[in-house]
Amino acid sequence: MKRGQAQIVGFTLITLIMLSVTAIVFIWANPLIQNSKDVNDLDRVENRMILLDNMIKEVATQKSQRTIDFEIKSGDLLMESSSKLVYYTHIDLPISSGEKIVVRGNNKTAGGACLNTSTNGSIGTDSSSCLTLQGSAIYELYYPVLNDSNGCFAIRLKAGNNAGAGKGQHRIKLKYNHLNTTIENGCSSILKPTVEIDIE
Repeated sequence: MKRGQAQIVGFTLITLIMLSVTAIVFIWANPLIQNSKDVNDLDRVENRMILLDNMIKEVATQKSQRTIDFEIKSGDLLMESSSKLVYYTHIDLPISSGEKIVVRGNNKTAGGACLNTSTNGSIGTDSSSCLTLQGSAIYELYYPVLNDSNGCFAIRLKAGNNAGAGKGQHRIKLKYNHLNTTIENGCSSILKPTVEIDIE
């Protein structure tokens, strides 16, 4: 074999080895990169849910209106009831099932108002809202009834034109609607500032 041919064959072999090593590293690392991206997406969703909660409480207590941008990369956001907003992710992570935990809220015990929705919280002890996470797949923003010797308090939600959304860039409009005093959960008197939610 001539020297020029040997150099070409050597260069070709080195190139093939480098391409093979690069392909093997990519195949091995790609799931780790995707998993890291999914975890970052969940952190972003959690932060947006906390911001949404802050704005709902502000609108309810100040009788005002606010708007928040909310991007959904994978999943659905919807109002399940007058006391609950839920974000269902479609991200497939190893920890996608498991026990529900309190991400934000004062009482994190199993019998507390955040995890036991049939229990009333206490004004001054429990928070007026709870953000929980089920595994790594479901975020719930829940507004429990809080009571004390003078009566009860709870923030309530009302659906606007659209109270659910899927993948995409959305704008959520929050507007104070009315003060509802209809009795619920055994309270003799209850104040329920109601916030209308409209997702565009």
